[in-house]
Amino acid sequence: MGLITPNEYEDLRSLYIGQLQYLLSTETQIVKGLASMIEHARDTQLKQAFQSHRQETEVQADRLRQMLMELTDDDDDKKDPITTALISSGTNIVSESSEGPVRDAGLLATAQKIEHYEIASYGSAREWARILGLSEHARLLEQTLSEEKHADSLLTSISQRENTEAAAAA
Repeated sequence: MGLITPNEYEDLRSLYIGQLQYLLSTETQIVKGLASMIEHARDTQLKQAFQSHRQETEVQADRLRQMLMELTDDDDDKKDPITTALISSGTNIVSESSEGPVRDAGLLATAQKIEHYEIASYGSAREWARILGLSEHARLLEQTLSEEKHADSLLTSISQRENTEAAAAA
């Protein structure tokens, strides 16, 4: 079957495959984006959260590749322009701020935007897998969705402290 193009979304299965391809692109882009975020974050706990999530993201990408191979005998992704834009906003924050709590607050906001996008995307994919009778896919997508929610929760707790520090730095 290979790469799904927009004209090929004729049924829920093809839409689901396209979503998996976008999610794979998202995870691949996030692995690269997190490398930069780790480099530019100042806060030790934030760096550690980014490093841990980067490892988790690599596993999530592998899960998606496995699901795509099962469905299409191909693990090509499909460039997700939304993820590209979100990561680009993080790049802008780095170039437009000095190292410290303000930059960290901006990186946290960027990371949470990405997490929220992933939560929405994985939730849809999980539901489509369930409807399509792909119970193992639904289970794996639920696992990833739980991981993304946990990452968001961790980022929220770090941001409460970091945002206060950023306010004090002004």
